[in-house]
Amino acid sequence: MWKLRQGMGEEIRWGMPREWMKLRSACRWLAGVLLAALPAAAQMQVGLATMNLSGNVGYTYDGGMDQGASSHGMGFTGNGTLTGNYYNPNFLNFNVQPFYNRSQSDSLFGTLTNASGVSSNVNLFGGTHFPATVSFGRVFNATSAFGVPGSDIGLAQHGNTQTVGFGWSALIPNWPTLTVNYGINGTSNEILGEEGNDTEKDHTLNMLSTYKLDGFRMTGQFTHRNTDASFDEVVEDGEGPVTTLSSSNTFGATVTHSLPLSGGFGVSWTHLGYSYNYDDSDSASNSGGASTVNANASVHPTPKLAISGNSSYNDSLLGSIPQPLLNSGAPLNLTSLGSFQSVFVGGDVFYQLLKNLGVHADVDHENQMFLGKSYSATQFGGSVNFLFDHSILKGLSFSVGAVDTAQQESNTGLGFVGTVNYNRKFYGWDVGANFSYSQNVQTVLLLYTTSSYSYLGNVRHRIGESTYFMAGYSGAHSGLTANSGTTSSAERFYTTFLHRGNSFNAFYTQSDGLAVLTASGLVPVSTTLPTQVLESSALTSYSSKGWGFNIGLTPIKRLTISGGFAKSNGDTIAPLLTTYNNNELINAVMQYRLRKIYLNGGYTRLQQSLGVPGSSPIMVTSYYIGFSRWFNFF
Repeated sequence: MWKLRQGMGEEIRWGMPREWMKLRSACRWLAGVLLAALPAAAQMQVGLATMNLSGNVGYTYDGGMDQGASSHGMGFTGNGTLTGNYYNPNFLNFNVQPFYNRSQSDSLFGTLTNASGVSSNVNLFGGTHFPATVSFGRVFNATSAFGVPGSDIGLAQHGNTQTVGFGWSALIPNWPTLTVNYGINGTSNEILGEEGNDTEKDHTLNMLSTYKLDGFRMTGQFTHRNTDASFDEVVEDGEGPVTTLSSSNTFGATVTHSLPLSGGFGVSWTHLGYSYNYDDSDSASNSGGASTVNANASVHPTPKLAISGNSSYNDSLLGSIPQPLLNSGAPLNLTSLGSFQSVFVGGDVFYQLLKNLGVHADVDHENQMFLGKSYSATQFGGSVNFLFDHSILKGLSFSVGAVDTAQQESNTGLGFVGTVNYNRKFYGWDVGANFSYSQNVQTVLLLYTTSSYSYLGNVRHRIGESTYFMAGYSGAHSGLTANSGTTSSAERFYTTFLHRGNSFNAFYTQSDGLAVLTASGLVPVSTTLPTQVLESSALTSYSSKGWGFNIGLTPIKRLTISGGFAKSNGDTIAPLLTTYNNNELINAVMQYRLRKIYLNGGYTRLQQSLGVPGSSPIMVTSYYIGFSRWFNFF
């Protein structure tokens, strides 16, 4: 059986094959032998095969406390890298990287779990026109984060992953290329302190072909994907589990060619066909397709003048859904989008009037057919770009513009866009700032406009020979103008101080908006996405804040110490996921090197709650101390 950490109170177990148990015992015996061994030859030759093996072997004492129950234990740890080739590196080469009982002290959640696993890949026929590759990876009991937007640490979870991949290419000179990749990925994760787990399994086939003929560069692509996901651990009582099964086929083709006057043009076509099944207390299914055609061309008659045009055709709003959502197995519960057609044509002209002054104008026309109604709009836009070269304002540039949208029924009003940039170095300080604003700018649907603004600022300063200071602040806000509750925002502050081998940094983050539940956490949804595309039951409203700091020290030569503290809290509101989460994480790592021997130590304390305010949190503490030695076995 597999557990959260050796002897840590209430065990979180994972079933393991008997063969893996035998392998684990063999690894322990082998590690004990290798720990006392002296380095062997730098390379091993077995017939036509050449191999190199190096790695770290160590012995560790660890302990911890889980919900008041203490425990401890000791055992071998190790990781290695085996590389080699057969006959010739271009004929066959391989790389295998196993690791056993590793504390993963370089991960976000420090020493909470002892992960074991292996990653490997084999490359075949690298010196021919038909190279191939095979890869495999499996990890047991690894710690990861269940993503929460606006939180740097998220929620601690652990689980198993497995990946298998195959690839092959045909690269014959003067013929179209062909590259085929097929991968199978599976994950099973469990949030610490929660019952149930989330699982996801993906099968992906990708085919890509390129060809160049008489200056035409052509690309063709096909992608097939199946995603089977189950969400159980964080859904409301009585609502789960939620299962989804989705399948999609994507076809794409692109042609590009250069034009006179330093120009070029391109045409692309994409078609996506999909089927989707969603099952919780209610069941739903959906299927359909989306086709998009885009064309663009540009020329530069003079060094100061640029002219471009573009057009597009789209027959489905499905193309507006971000790919991370379509490919995640998320319970999207897609609505019936009905008929949709959109035809867009636009032109753009830019002229560098003076050295520091540029002017820009564009006109766009679009026709849409949506839910049985026809919409038509023409947009006129213009902007001015100016870069200050005066000694006082040097480094300041701005662009301001206006957009006017006229529909067949009325004028929808004037929209504004603007950007201000400032970059300057004076008295040893590097200062940078940016502010962007847009108001009443058209989204995918002519029915909606969006308003947004973003800002950032940062400073850097060198203090003395080897001391540096940095700080920055950034934020973004956006939302659909006519729809309340569709806004999103995010802000972040950070500061860093470096002195020789020592460092200190701190951060603060906050965000809120709409998201969709996936197996790896919450994925934010752009507020420019039309509200008709997703049903309200698919959306989760989230709010999150977090702050923390990290310290790194090198008090004496060959000794490094690092530690950090992070805290986050937030809430989600949705039919499937209504929670209040609160995290507090302390993590510290120490390493001292003496020749090829390392003395290692670590400490992690996690307090995590997922539920309503006032619920009892889980508290897990773990620590370890041990030594390891690097070997070049052969």
